[in-house]
Amino acid sequence: MTYLIAFVVAILILVFFHELGHFLVARWAGVRVLTFSIGFGPKIWSFKDKRGTEYQLAAFPIGGYVRMLGEDEFSAQPEPEEMAEAFSNAKPIHKVAIAAAGPFASLLLGFVIIYGILVTGTRELEPYVGDVALNSPAMNAGIGLGEEILKVDGREMNSWQDVSLALAERLGDTGSIWIQTDRGEYDVQIDSWLSDEVDPDVVSELGLEPELRAHIGYVAQDSAAADAGIQVGDYISHVNGGSIDSWQDVVTVVRANAEQRLSLTVERDGEIVYLSLVPRSIFADDGTTFGQAGISPQIGRLVRYGPIAAIPLAFEKTIDYIALTVESIYKMIVGEVHAGNLGGPVRIAEFAGDLAELGITPYLMLLALLTIALGLINLLPIPMLDGGHVVFGLIEWVSNKPIPIRVQAIGMRVGLFIVGSIMIFALYNDIARLITSS
Repeated sequence: MTYLIAFVVAILILVFFHELGHFLVARWAGVRVLTFSIGFGPKIWSFKDKRGTEYQLAAFPIGGYVRMLGEDEFSAQPEPEEMAEAFSNAKPIHKVAIAAAGPFASLLLGFVIIYGILVTGTRELEPYVGDVALNSPAMNAGIGLGEEILKVDGREMNSWQDVSLALAERLGDTGSIWIQTDRGEYDVQIDSWLSDEVDPDVVSELGLEPELRAHIGYVAQDSAAADAGIQVGDYISHVNGGSIDSWQDVVTVVRANAEQRLSLTVERDGEIVYLSLVPRSIFADDGTTFGQAGISPQIGRLVRYGPIAAIPLAFEKTIDYIALTVESIYKMIVGEVHAGNLGGPVRIAEFAGDLAELGITPYLMLLALLTIALGLINLLPIPMLDGGHVVFGLIEWVSNKPIPIRVQAIGMRVGLFIVGSIMIFALYNDIARLITSS
């Protein structure tokens, strides 16, 4: 049920804003809108406004549409007195604007969501290396434990999310990935990297494992840590004079020193605090004992930007996601990325459900990525998609001649075949994943 609800809500939001773009510009251009539909198939709820537009919610929430007077051979054809409000009679530049407005609205929604996340705050896992897999590209390049990744291919990295995005852009490539850390610079060699993989985890496939830093995220009441004065937000830098590089170091020391006094050096709000911790003894099922402090790690740091500072960063991230989507589509077409990575409604439902369970921020980030992808895919120059209508409008604008209805009809049928084939292939991939996972 969580997956279904998360999927339906995501589709409703994405489709509504996309179609709203078409609707608003059509109204601005003086074109009569007959139907504003969320979903396809039989309508389950609808109403009409004073201008005759029917707003409806249809049975199958896997898309939507705005139908205009005289839009194509399938739409209601205008009477002579209605020609001024017909899409077919609109200026070519208005046709282009109406067609492009949906994708633009989708991209704008992605920007707004990303901006909202940056302003309200999001947790980012700092890009420290916790482990390096044997014989992996990262190990062969010389990257070691505990290093902080500063740049990938010249771009600054502030989190593991940034690293994942930068590595995803290199899928299918041959050559080297340039990685700079706080200890040196490395050329990680790749050869048609992960071109045969479906749903690759780019970070782990490179051989890297994220490291949790020793930041305190939770302190149990009446615990050894509470007695020692440890607080949420503290960072443990040293224990008994020895440096602490990761949360695992804290776990190892605490478990090995039950009822033994440990001297902690803690960073708190920019100051150094010295504490004394005595882990309590816990008896394991096998009769052994180990120390327990009653603390758990903070998963990433909370990063929040001001309303003004967030604008250029949100724009930059939106451009990055646009570039990644365009490059991924291109690489899939030319075969540099496995076509099995193309997902359909089932795949979207899986992602939406999983991320909804993790919290609102991951779910909203998925919405941002999906709406950006929706906008860009609709801009492909395929008849039936918005990009096809943009091309028709531009041809009419340049030639100063309307494209014959028959030519448009043939294009629509070709576009329907192409889009239908893509949807069937995506659904096939979804079913194949379900069978494989089961």
